[in-house]
Amino acid sequence: MRRTLALLGVLAVAATVIHAQASEDAHRRTRHGTEPAGTGTTRFVIAAAGDIACQNAPYGSGSPANCQYDDTARLIDGTSLARVLLLGDNQYDVGAFTAYMSYFDPTWGRAKPNLAPAPGNHEYANDPSSRPRGYFRYFGDAVRGPDGLGYYSYDLGACPDDPCWHLISLNSELCFAAGGCGRAADPSDPGPGNRMHAWLAQDLADHPDSEYPCTLAYWHHPRFSFSTGSGATSAVGPLWQLLHAARADVVLNGHSHNYQRWRPVDPNGGLDRETGIREFVVGTGGASHYALPSGTRPDNLVAAQADAFGVLKLTLKADRYRWRWVSAGGQPAFDDASEHAVRCVRATP
Repeated sequence: MRRTLALLGVLAVAATVIHAQASEDAHRRTRHGTEPAGTGTTRFVIAAAGDIACQNAPYGSGSPANCQYDDTARLIDGTSLARVLLLGDNQYDVGAFTAYMSYFDPTWGRAKPNLAPAPGNHEYANDPSSRPRGYFRYFGDAVRGPDGLGYYSYDLGACPDDPCWHLISLNSELCFAAGGCGRAADPSDPGPGNRMHAWLAQDLADHPDSEYPCTLAYWHHPRFSFSTGSGATSAVGPLWQLLHAARADVVLNGHSHNYQRWRPVDPNGGLDRETGIREFVVGTGGASHYALPSGTRPDNLVAAQADAFGVLKLTLKADRYRWRWVSAGGQPAFDDASEHAVRCVRATP
């Protein structure tokens, strides 16, 4: 299989993998669990958002543009979701355990058994050399991952039966530590992001397209973003390169406090209808809004809004997926939903 040969070549040179994704139109040491597909199961529905809980009580209807995380929490209540993906900055301002217990836990924490988080910069107090102690303490050892650095992977489905999705939670804050998050300049002395890069390469190689036809990765800082407050983050580029070469399908991010959907793109942001990754930015968990810049939007940005808090819901099927934006109660209406299911990218035999 072409993908397998490419992966072996890259691993031999640099412990890195290759990846890419779908058309716009159409265990090693890891937290690696499987959600078994029950009899008659044909799909999974997941939700995602980041930039969630303030370090104070929700503001209520009198201030609809700030601290509405209790309203977004109501969108994930119940048992209909297979997973809820947290895209970082889940608890402001520094993700302390006491803040998690006081504000996040009574709201989003109601769905704690179903939460699959990634950390953001505010879990680190903006210092990647520190440890996200409150985050690790609240979510437990499972989210520490194979190296104790906050990245891990898991499956939805009974692979290779359908549906079968491989999900990867990464820690983009490590991309700002010494060495970045690409291949280590000195293999004998890798930084934390270099270790994550090598782990991701191996994880992708361990989950070949023949058995895991659909792959979704998520972390905090977006590679591409059209936003005030925070924008595109080139530091996470090496993660995109691995995922694009390995034929991944979807990347979810937060950090920009708005909603964006991009066409499938390559690691440089160029339109790639055949093997590009579709990125969603969902920094709409309830904390605050970052306005969209004035002027012309990028050609590959399909949909965006900065007025409503809410979540993205994805329906994952055996070899394709759908998306739908859902606004929280009391928030402005916004519509962005796929007209049809989009096929996952498949490696060419």
